[in-house]
Amino acid sequence: MAKRISIINFKGGVGKTTLAFQFGAGLARYHNSRVLLIDVDHQSSLSIVCLNASNWSTLTKARRTINEIFKPFIGQSADMPDTSIIEKKAIKQCQTGSYDRLDIVPASLQLDDIEIDLTASHHGNAIHSEWDKRTLICKWLEQAGVDKLYDYIIFDCPPATKIVSQNAIAASHGFILPVIPEAVMERGAPHLVGMIKSGIDAKLKALAALGHPRLMHVPDTGLAGVVVTRIRTHGPAYSGYVDDHTQHLESLKKRWQSNLLRPYIEEGTGVSQALADGVPVYERASTQNIGGRALHTMYQNLTAALKTRIDAL
Repeated sequence: MAKRISIINFKGGVGKTTLAFQFGAGLARYHNSRVLLIDVDHQSSLSIVCLNASNWSTLTKARRTINEIFKPFIGQSADMPDTSIIEKKAIKQCQTGSYDRLDIVPASLQLDDIEIDLTASHHGNAIHSEWDKRTLICKWLEQAGVDKLYDYIIFDCPPATKIVSQNAIAASHGFILPVIPEAVMERGAPHLVGMIKSGIDAKLKALAALGHPRLMHVPDTGLAGVVVTRIRTHGPAYSGYVDDHTQHLESLKKRWQSNLLRPYIEEGTGVSQALADGVPVYERASTQNIGGRALHTMYQNLTAALKTRIDAL
């Protein structure tokens, strides 16, 4: 059975998609793992990074996206899709073979409309309806036999905890919380963790008692780790980081303790350049912007740390 993990944060711009991409690629390359990326963000950034815009457009036109999982509930399709919505060998811009075990279910822009339709749609018993609409991904994983095909399934979530995100949480053994060491993260990160535990998980458990059984539903979604992303360096500083980030990093350490994982990922133009080219940082080890700053090593070591935590869930 796959370990299923959501990468989530209320706030945009904290590196969720970048982390999902590098983490999935790292698992495939360095741990020989079978990995499925599932894009549940209507912005489709992960899908476009992996597939490139042309391939992504082709798949969306062919209706091979995550959207198909939700369409039967809102009356836009008769049947739950099979594994044909999975695109094999997700990273199209890299031909090394290192990522052949990395696949993806892409999203499309219309997923935002589907979110609205899910909220407005109800079938029969109100409790059953609320449960069913929040466990459609669980249903697909079970019915299509997806779970047994992979070692890890990674959900790249939007900066919101509405119904589509709740579907990802319902199916996840754990979640990763990427943060930038800023004041807003000190307040927002604990709130999100509390909402997942006391809000989403608690509500799902209450609904589960009265709904149709879902084998892929995980009642208690654990915190796999808090990951510092895009921390800004400052060579002359004693800490190595700019003052504002140093200050808030210390607060994060006190709040999260062993849940705050190392290494911290430094901000760097090389990462965004690799993303723009659709390749993992591991393929740019020879460049100054990545290899010269050991950014590829940071992501490789972070992948190993996250894997250890996720395997223990």
